[in-house]
Amino acid sequence: MVVEAGNAEKFISVMFNLNNAIKSESEHCCKICGDLNEKELFIIAFIGEKRSVKMSDIADYIQAPLSTLTTIVDKLVTNKFLLRYNSNDDRRVVKVELDRKGKASYKEFKNRREIMAKKVLGHLSETEQATLIANLAQLVTSIKL
Repeated sequence: MVVEAGNAEKFISVMFNLNNAIKSESEHCCKICGDLNEKELFIIAFIGEKRSVKMSDIADYIQAPLSTLTTIVDKLVTNKFLLRYNSNDDRRVVKVELDRKGKASYKEFKNRREIMAKKVLGHLSETEQATLIANLAQLVTSIKL
């Protein structure tokens, strides 16, 4: 497929601006969700979706070694965002779930995500929303190739 003259540069410019907008929103969200960094917030969001998660599953999700994850989780446990415990089924398996502050952060994260989605989709018709979502999904697939 041929890319029309000038479209490649327009695309890169729009993607750069989109990336900056997402980064800015992410930084704001991290701050209001408990002064977390992005990786910590991703971990809390992942656990919030699953309720109780094995440490190895979190390490796979954030694509980090278990030793790195242990350091992050230690900090989040100390700061009352997470609870860590051994599985009843297999004492070798370490699981993590949200503590009180983690639940509050996860709730705020979901709220911010909904606000952002409404900002973007709110002025579009249902058809336009579906088209945008499909095009973005296709874009993600194309970038991964």
